[in-house]
Amino acid sequence: MDYREFKEELARMVGEELGENIRIHFEPIQKNNGITVEGMVFTPDNPGASPVMYVEEYYRLWKKGVPMEELVRKMVWHYEKNRNRIPLDPKMLDDYENVKNQIYFQLIHYEKNKKRLEDVPHRRVLDLAMVFYYRLEYQGARATLLIREQNLKRWGITAGMLEDYACRITPKKLPACLMTMAELLGVQETGEDGGMLGNRFPMYVLTNTDRSLGAAAILYPGFLKNHTDVLGDEFFILPSSIHECILVPGWTGYRQEALAGMVKEINRKHVDPREVLSDRVYCYRKNSDGIFL
Repeated sequence: MDYREFKEELARMVGEELGENIRIHFEPIQKNNGITVEGMVFTPDNPGASPVMYVEEYYRLWKKGVPMEELVRKMVWHYEKNRNRIPLDPKMLDDYENVKNQIYFQLIHYEKNKKRLEDVPHRRVLDLAMVFYYRLEYQGARATLLIREQNLKRWGITAGMLEDYACRITPKKLPACLMTMAELLGVQETGEDGGMLGNRFPMYVLTNTDRSLGAAAILYPGFLKNHTDVLGDEFFILPSSIHECILVPGWTGYRQEALAGMVKEINRKHVDPREVLSDRVYCYRKNSDGIFL
C-alpha cells in the first residue's frame, strides 16, 4: 500500500485499540529548517497535552518490514505512556511574570527558517538567528513552545526586553558544558607514543548540561574568552547541530575551508535535517572577543 493507504489503516487500527473517546486526525507540523512533517494528532475528551506522532517515521519502519500490528502496539504504548504527562492550559502563556523564568534562547539557521521567522521575535547572528522558547517541565517530562510576536503583544514587552532576560536566564539554568570528544564518547584515545590524541589533535564539544539546544552556549557571555587558555587565542567553531558545537584550536593546523567541507558532509549524511544548524565554520578571536565567518 502507498503512504496514504498506510496512514489511514494505521489510524483505523490505533483508533480501535484506544476506543471511541479518542479522536484521531492528521495535520502538517512545521519543524526547524522549513521542514514540514505530518503528525497523527490525538484528541481525547478530557483536555490536556497529548503526544503527536510523526507518521512518516512509522511508514519508514513498515517499509523496512516491521509488521503493522507491531507499529500499532508501539504507537498505543507511546500514547498511553505520555498522554497528560504535561498538563496543557491554553492560558498558561498569558502572564509573563509566571513564565519568564522558563524562557530560554536557542540558535537556528536564518535563511532556512526565514518564512517561520516572520512572526517570531529574533536577532540575526552571523548566518543564524537567536530565537526564544518557553520550556514547560512537569514530573520529568518537558515540552517547548516557540515564542511568537503575539506573545510579546500579550505580555506588553519588546523583543529587546525578551532577549535581555533570556540571555540572563539561559546560561544560569542551562550551564555550558565543554568536554573533549573522547570524554563525550566515554573512551580514552591514545597515540602510538602512548600520549593522548586529544592533546595532539584536540576537538572539544560545547553544549549545555541538558545536551539539548546547546549550540546556543557559544553566545554565553564570556564563556569562549574564559576558555582561551585551553582553546587558544583563535579557534574554529563547527556547528555540529542545534544541540552542540565542536571547537577546534587554530594551532592544530586545520584550515577553515577543509573544516567547512567536513561539516557539510556530516550534515548531509549523519545529522537529522531538522537538527542541522549550519554548513559554515566560524572563527573566534580573543583580541576582539567575537565570532566571525
